Amino acid sequence: SSLNSRTRVKTLAYDTIVANARFFDNDITKVPNLALTVGVATVMDAREVCIIITGAHKALALAKCIEEGVNHMWTVSAIQLHPRGMIVCDEDATLELHVKTVNYFKSIEKVHEQLIGSDNVGLQGGVRSWRGGAESTYHQ
Repeated sequence: SSLNSRTRVKTLAYDTIVANARFFDNDITKVPNLALTVGVATVMDAREVCIIITGAHKALALAKCIEEGVNHMWTVSAIQLHPRGMIVCDEDATLELHVKTVNYFKSIEKVHEQLIGSDNVGLQGGVRSWRGGAESTYHQ
């Protein structure tokens, strides 16, 4: 997909229709032939982007996303260009990363936890504190 792509209607590939049949009583005649897809440029227009990557089967995608440059073959890599992009992953998803990369991000996480705690940063980058049951948000 092009890095300049926008949200648009796409014709589904036959393999996708077969895979989606499980949601339609395993009847491929009930599966729509068209789908709405959100383009990379549309995602990049968002104020914030959070990508969640879990499992060993997504490890290569995570490695391509953060250890290589932005590439149209791995559109997830465009997150590198977003000013408020965040990637959340589990340990299994890091299996294809270089050890230095994993150690680097773990060190950032450790410093973050020491400074403001592990549960206190919202997606908007604000620091949340709870006082008397009321939530206050402080923006950086």
